[in-house]
Amino acid sequence: MFRMQKSEQHSHLGTVAVAALVGGLAGAVVGLMLAPKSGRELRQGIYRKADDAIERVEGVTSHHAGALKQQGTDLVDKGKQLAEDLQTFIQESLKLKKAGYIPINIAEDTPTDESPAANPATDPVDL
Repeated sequence: MFRMQKSEQHSHLGTVAVAALVGGLAGAVVGLMLAPKSGRELRQGIYRKADDAIERVEGVTSHHAGALKQQGTDLVDKGKQLAEDLQTFIQESLKLKKAGYIPINIAEDTPTDESPAANPATDPVDL
C-alpha cells in the first residue's frame, strides 16, 4: 500500500479545501444568475444586502471601538492614580527617614498564642 508523507497529505488537503471553496462560490454565482429575478432586480438586491452588511459592520465596529477607548481611558486614569500614590508614599517614606523615624510593626512585636513565650508549659528551658 502506498503511504504519503505528512507534507504531501497537507498539500493535498489544502488543494481539496481550495477546490471546495471555489466550487461553492461558483455554485452560488450560478444560483444567483438562474434566480427568477431580472438582472436589474438581482443587482439591486445584492447592492441592498451589501449596504446592510456594511452598515452592520460599521455599527459593531464603532461600538467596540468606543468600548475599547473607554477601557483605555480607564486604565490610563488608574495608572496615573497609582503613580501619584506611589510618589506620595515614596516622599513620605523619605521624610520619615530624614527625621530618623524607624517604623515598628506592632503585629510582629506582640506575642501570639502560638509563640513559645505565650505558652510557658511548652518552654524548652522549663522542661
